[in-house]
Amino acid sequence: MVGVAQRFFFIVIEKVSLSRPITSIYQKLLVIMDGKEKMKEKLEKYSPTAIALLIGELTAMAGAAIKNALSREACPSTTALLDDIMEELRYGHNDTIGVLGPDLRLNANLVEKVARRVENEGLFDAVVTTTVSNKPNYRKIQDEIARSLGLRFDGENTGTGVAKKGLRWLPKVFGSRNDKLNDEIESRARRLRPRMLAEEKILVILRDVCSNGVDLEKVGIPYGIYHTGCKLLLTSASEDVLSNHMSAQRIFTL
Repeated sequence: MVGVAQRFFFIVIEKVSLSRPITSIYQKLLVIMDGKEKMKEKLEKYSPTAIALLIGELTAMAGAAIKNALSREACPSTTALLDDIMEELRYGHNDTIGVLGPDLRLNANLVEKVARRVENEGLFDAVVTTTVSNKPNYRKIQDEIARSLGLRFDGENTGTGVAKKGLRWLPKVFGSRNDKLNDEIESRARRLRPRMLAEEKILVILRDVCSNGVDLEKVGIPYGIYHTGCKLLLTSASEDVLSNHMSAQRIFTL
């Protein structure tokens, strides 16, 4: 019985070793057991059950390795994807383009390469990049875009965040802190919008768009019929966000 199990084990080994992902596993196994001859000697000490378990573990390793290899082959290379996105930016008629991928760091790296290429080729008069994240900080988004365009939001009263004693009734009369923040964001949007319209061709890169997306009008980003020279490049881990919440007309999968 042991001999039959050993022969079956070596048949499995010889077959799976023909696959590239499994070759490394096979080689590691040979190293551990000091070559085929030592492997045979050591296997003689194992029961058929132990050998069967070893075959099961090897099969699981083989399956995982093959799955990973096929997954890598199924995904287009980053270079090819970069070329496709650049082609769309050069000649495409879509104003909202999405990049879909679960790896946010890889997404960010890709759009950084896009931004560099766009700037080197002079495809747009301006390129602005900002990160949205799960709960959009509209003030921060506006700051990042404005900074890229050389726009300063002067004359803002940021406040200290500390209410003076005896004046705590003021928010109830003159509005809450959130109301004031929303008013400030709206005021900034009114200043940001004409500044962006001043750029005949502008690329806006919004990274890590999550949940329900981001309100572009609230930020102050004119696009579509309001600014035909503005293109949006969005990255997200959610196809629903890109398709339904941000209305991406073309989505590239990373």
